[in-house]
Amino acid sequence: MITTPWTSPPQDLLNSLSPQLVHVWRAPLDDSPERASRFRRYLSDAERTKADRCRTPHPQYQFVITRSILRILLSQYLGVLPTHIQFNTQPQGKPILVKPSSIPIQFNVSHTRGMALIALTLQYAIGIDVEGIDRKIQASDIAKRYFSAQESAYLASLSPPERLHQFFSHWTCKEAYLKMGGEGITGGLAQCELTFDSQECQVGLLNHDPQSQGKHCSLYQITAGAGHVGAVAIDCSSAQISYLNWQDEYVT
Repeated sequence: MITTPWTSPPQDLLNSLSPQLVHVWRAPLDDSPERASRFRRYLSDAERTKADRCRTPHPQYQFVITRSILRILLSQYLGVLPTHIQFNTQPQGKPILVKPSSIPIQFNVSHTRGMALIALTLQYAIGIDVEGIDRKIQASDIAKRYFSAQESAYLASLSPPERLHQFFSHWTCKEAYLKMGGEGITGGLAQCELTFDSQECQVGLLNHDPQSQGKHCSLYQITAGAGHVGAVAIDCSSAQISYLNWQDEYVT
């Protein structure tokens, strides 16, 4: 299993970014209504309405906290108030920055029970995904449906605990890659076939989609914590990743 070197953020966030440098932020999530209440003031009216439509507390708290952290981080990179940031949504649901538009910052967000990951960079499209590895799923059955035949056979050869971990490693890499291009799983999880090196965080990618041949992409595994794995994809041939810890003390 790879180890991800999580660190404290630099002082000057914007000037520490470049087109080949990605910042990945890790923010633990919880079921605290008090914490979610503190963050709601950063949301737009439309975002608060969206959150209130969710009657189940935990997904509502996930959205409120994650979207607010995204706004706070972008405000620190861009030098504007969090509430002055405006988003739009691509057809497959990927949020994009509309205002301010003076800096070509790209971002993507993923959250699951207990963890959120946010990736930011300049210029190049980016995608990120995180999953909890303690979920009870039929990994082999899902792999047969969504993965390539070779990947499915590999997962079937593993012991159940290792199969579950490797399944989510594959899944998050594929999701990050598809989110980078603004696609959902309908974009074809089986079209991107992966090769892993147990000693390296970078993942090899073979895309069987003829329309994607010749495109460059850098794909990296992430160990987000003891119970979470993730991945980040950036639309360039090479990238450097800084892994940063979020602290609620950044909230003013």
